[in-house]
Amino acid sequence: MVYNKEDITELAFKRYKSGESYDDSVWYLAYYTLKITKNIKNGDSIHPLETDNLLLILNENVNGELLEPDNEEVKALAKEISSRQEPKSKLHWFISEKILLLREIEKVINENKS
Repeated sequence: MVYNKEDITELAFKRYKSGESYDDSVWYLAYYTLKITKNIKNGDSIHPLETDNLLLILNENVNGELLEPDNEEVKALAKEISSRQEPKSKLHWFISEKILLLREIEKVINENKS
């Protein structure tokens, strides 16, 4: 992957400056988390990705574009995240990590469309 801590920090800072509400940050974290889960094998695992080749970990049903999470699943996860009362800065960091990972996954999908 081509992203590093500085990239995550920069994107997290942009999110901070955007002024989005805490509830919106929680929703985005839930959304991006589930989007990753739907598109890569063992996406719900807490372990780090064990390969640099994202093509190897894409779910078999990903064909041409990223799969979207169900709105009810997003709401349920957002409720769980909200109950943890994480600081907004952590939410921005986690969201930024997920956005950058999804960008890489999209790049792989676009390069390998069947």
